[in-house]
Amino acid sequence: MRAYGEALPQMFKKGYRRYLALPIVVYLALLVGLIWLMHNNMNRWLNLILGWFGYDMGELEAWGFVVAIILQILMLFFMSSLFKYTVLILLAPFLAFLSEKVEKDSLGTNYDFSIAQVLKDIVRAVRINLLNFIKEMVITIILALLAFIPVVGLLSPVLLFVVQSYFLGYGLMDYNAERWRWSFKETETWMRKNKSAVTAVGLAFHGLFLIPFLGWIFAPSWSVIAGTKVALDLKSRR
Repeated sequence: MRAYGEALPQMFKKGYRRYLALPIVVYLALLVGLIWLMHNNMNRWLNLILGWFGYDMGELEAWGFVVAIILQILMLFFMSSLFKYTVLILLAPFLAFLSEKVEKDSLGTNYDFSIAQVLKDIVRAVRINLLNFIKEMVITIILALLAFIPVVGLLSPVLLFVVQSYFLGYGLMDYNAERWRWSFKETETWMRKNKSAVTAVGLAFHGLFLIPFLGWIFAPSWSVIAGTKVALDLKSRR
């Protein structure tokens, strides 16, 4: 949380302000696409899922409407997560440069520019974020099923929020692991070892994401600056 406080004024310094422009364009384009997709396909997808069990939206009994509402909530979780991960993937090269700039300004470290390495980093970002998205969806479904169990179900939404925050923090801090040329296994081990810090970074990103427009614009750059500061601090303690 301290890192987010330090990152806020830094985000508006010379050389950093330009990193706020691209997220606006990407967010607006994706948001329009998401709204169109949900508006035109929600009922169609719902009918498709219900059809697997022999039901139709227009012929549901009372309990069936409860199931339909639960399915709609799960779809919203799915689309929201897909939206966030798509943003991280599309902005990967851009955010990687931002993370590198933070390290350079903090420690004076320089990295040679290479198109081949940039392409490798993009592939890695796609792989990492897709894997995290799949893991998150599997855990989301399990936690959604646990929601039907008395008492345990009360913890399900909290656990879901924490799990999503961990995987988002993972994606935001992986730009550092890319730059340090860590293997996937090394990165996975490091993230798990520092899961509290990783989750906290993702939690703040998640919180910013709940603020319409302004949160969506500032969340990527702000979180990457803060995440890089946290990663540098943790690395110095190894």
